[in-house]
Amino acid sequence: MENNLLTFIQNKYIYVPFLLWFGIQLFKLIYDLVTTKKFNFKRILGAGGMPSSHSAVVASLATLVGKYEGVGTPIFAVAMVVAFVVMYDACRS
Repeated sequence: MENNLLTFIQNKYIYVPFLLWFGIQLFKLIYDLVTTKKFNFKRILGAGGMPSSHSAVVASLATLVGKYEGVGTPIFAVAMVVAFVVMYDACRS
């Protein structure tokens, strides 16, 4: 069990997108604080607004897959299509 948890935590396909998501959400919180002079905790967990944390997560995941698995693999194709769909949706909202 302990080995599985360590493997999970060290998986770059999990921790890089998660850290990027947290960084984007933190940026939005700080930007909101500076521009409105009010602390809005919902910005750290809530969805919406730019930059899109969802787009950043799927773009980072597709980049990781392309770099480490190769751009000619089926998993990269899946990651890229999902990234395009999420980014397209983010642009429309």
